[in-house]
Amino acid sequence: DALAFQVGETTQIHTGGILQATPHAVQGCSGGSGRSSGSGGSAASASAKKGRSGGGISRETFAVFMEPEYHGDMDIPGGRTVDDTQKREAEVHLPRTVRVLRSRWKEGMNFGEFSDATFAAFH
Repeated sequence: DALAFQVGETTQIHTGGILQATPHAVQGCSGGSGRSSGSGGSAASASAKKGRSGGGISRETFAVFMEPEYHGDMDIPGGRTVDDTQKREAEVHLPRTVRVLRSRWKEGMNFGEFSDATFAAFH
């Protein structure tokens, strides 16, 4: 049994980069089952579809988002810089489809403005 937490970009900003957002991208499923594995299909489910061992494995996800008030400040802590918050060396771990944080968040934005910029970048 396990319980995992992913730290998001809001926490990355609020900590001035001390905590980094978990690099990830949500993908739809592929294949004809109509069920999503939450990660674009797993090797186990792909093997099971082809009749190989590994069937009966699933990944279930229940996302709970905790976020600041819509007009809440997205300031970094004193003593930290924008460069601390958005380290370029960390960006190499992002999936290709993810727009880097520095392209969506600017110092002085509130959470609503950051959310709007993020949605616009992906949709």
